Amino acid sequence: LVITFIVQIESISAQAITHQTSVPGGPTNITIKTAYPMLKTAKLIGFFADQNYIVDTIPAYTHTIKYTNPKGLNQGLYYLAFSEKDIIQLVLDDDQTFEVYVDFRDFLNTIKITGHEDNKLMYQTAKWESIIQPELAAAYNALKNATPKTPEYALAKENKIALELKKQFYIDSILIKNPKSLFAKYKSGGQNPMLKESLPENLQVAQYRKEFWDMVDFSDLRLLYTPMIHNKLKRYLGKDLTPQHQDSIISSAHHLFDKVINHKEYYKFFVNWLLFQYEPGKSTIMDAEAVFVDITRTYVTPERAFWADNEVVKTILKRADEMAQSRLGYPAPNVISTAPDGTTKELLALKADYIIVYMYNPDCEHCQEQSPRLLDFYHQNRGKVDVFAIAIDTDQKKWTDYIAKVGMDWTNVMDPTNRSIYGKYWVDVTPEMYLINKERKIIGKNLKAFQIQTVIDRDKKEKNN
Repeated sequence: LVITFIVQIESISAQAITHQTSVPGGPTNITIKTAYPMLKTAKLIGFFADQNYIVDTIPAYTHTIKYTNPKGLNQGLYYLAFSEKDIIQLVLDDDQTFEVYVDFRDFLNTIKITGHEDNKLMYQTAKWESIIQPELAAAYNALKNATPKTPEYALAKENKIALELKKQFYIDSILIKNPKSLFAKYKSGGQNPMLKESLPENLQVAQYRKEFWDMVDFSDLRLLYTPMIHNKLKRYLGKDLTPQHQDSIISSAHHLFDKVINHKEYYKFFVNWLLFQYEPGKSTIMDAEAVFVDITRTYVTPERAFWADNEVVKTILKRADEMAQSRLGYPAPNVISTAPDGTTKELLALKADYIIVYMYNPDCEHCQEQSPRLLDFYHQNRGKVDVFAIAIDTDQKKWTDYIAKVGMDWTNVMDPTNRSIYGKYWVDVTPEMYLINKERKIIGKNLKAFQIQTVIDRDKKEKNN
């Protein structure tokens, strides 16, 4: 059940896309000649980070297809799609007048660009990569199958490194020779740093992550109009490079923001992406709220969030403040509220080593599933675990009837005004379970009943180490 008393933030992701500053080019005058009539309509598709959109549709019933736009198009990467497999990738920079010939039956060997150096460069590179990529794949496979510390392994490793350096040199030389080229910046920025195998193994990924954005030219706004930035962002904050723990994600995010703090449009995009990626309920990490709170308090201030209305900024900061008290590792806030018999119950007065704060609604289907499971766990661990159950967004009769129906013989409270829990334990969807340890710190949240014992065992193990 989605809780109704929580103020929802106005969406600012749409602003990030529709109000994004772009780099105009053109006028556009593109001629596509194909080996045989396509007999269909082609779609011209543009990109903005993780978004793609149809710019225009073009009749393609003959050998020759023309597309003109006197105003020109935003500079960036585009696809001209005749079908799911018959696609021509195009770079549109300031110059948008050129001709393409292609036979889709042998695409790379037949494509010819007339009148546009950046597109020529792109397909020259594609042909070169079609040769070296199989060599790299074979080298990786040979190294994988070789026995470590043997001559065969050393030779396979040497070959792999030589091929990686060859590819890196080729890409680097493209940028050196064409420093203003959109394709060169796109290709160079999309490359991954080489793993520093001379470092201790535990430091290799950290150094790789540190260098991950070094080749991206954040002064060039055109790169936002390619898929490269978003693809790198997903990998950078994904499990391969950043441990999926709130502190690690926050650290990686700060490193990225240090690079773009003076590049307004990239800063705006990354802030919006992170806020919506780690908005509670959208992320699988346990404490997405901690990421949301940190990014909001650090980067979404009236001075820094230049793209958003002040009232929107106030709303999102207020929402972050509501989440802040219930982050993992923080002292558990106390709740004093009313039991069914009218007496007052206090959360931190409970005596067990571990306390579960269970927030639910009687009409919530998932709550009806979790309540009996949590009750079984409570009965099996009575004395070791207490439960402080808070009914949310309901009335007295539904609440007491539900307690009786399920047999919830733990501490039950409800506050129709929500004042006793407001700003203490964040909940946007019920059921919500927090776990508090003997030191009365929050050690688990967004839990299911079957996960509670695992978190308790981990807490005990950490104390014994």
